[in-house]
Amino acid sequence: MLTGVIAALWERNARPEQVTPRTVFFLNGGLFEIQNRIDGFKRSGKTVFVDIDFISGISGDEDSVLFLKKSGVDGLITTKLRIYKQAAGFGMNCLLRFFALDSRAVERGIQQILSAGVKNIEIMPGLVSMKVAPRIRSLIPDINIVAAGLVDTEEEIDLLKRHVDGISTSSPTLWEYKW
Repeated sequence: MLTGVIAALWERNARPEQVTPRTVFFLNGGLFEIQNRIDGFKRSGKTVFVDIDFISGISGDEDSVLFLKKSGVDGLITTKLRIYKQAAGFGMNCLLRFFALDSRAVERGIQQILSAGVKNIEIMPGLVSMKVAPRIRSLIPDINIVAAGLVDTEEEIDLLKRHVDGISTSSPTLWEYKW
C-alpha cells in the first residue's frame, strides 16, 4: 500500500503539480483548509494520508476520525494506538508512527504492534529502519513499513529500500528518486 518515495508535505500551500510522488502525507494544516487540500490532491490522482495529530482544530477523538474519513482521505497517520484502532474500526487505512529511540522503546513498540494487529508503521528516525525493520518483519512478515526522518541522500534510500516498503521525505530532490 505505502510504497516507494512518499512526499511528506509541511508546506500548506504545496500544489499537486509540484509533487512528484503518487502518495502524499499532510503533516500539518487546519480544520478550515484541510478539505480543499485533500480535494485538490485527490483530483490530481494522489493518495492522501493526513497526520491527525498535527491538524489544528481536530482532536484525537472518534468524531475527528470520522470527519477525516468523510473528507475523502485515503488514510490517517498517528502516534496514538487508540486513534489507529478507531480508524481501523471504521475501515480506514492508518499508519502508526513508531519511534525507535532506544532498545526499550523498540521492544515496547514491537509488543504494541503485535498485540494490536497493526498493519502499517512508520519508523522514525528513518535510518534506524535498517536495524529495526528486519526484526519487525521476522515477527510480522506482511507488515507495511515506511521509514521517515533524517533520510537525506539517494544513497541512504538505496540502503533503506532493502528493509522497508517506502520512505517518507519532505525533500523535493528525493521525490525524484526512482524506486
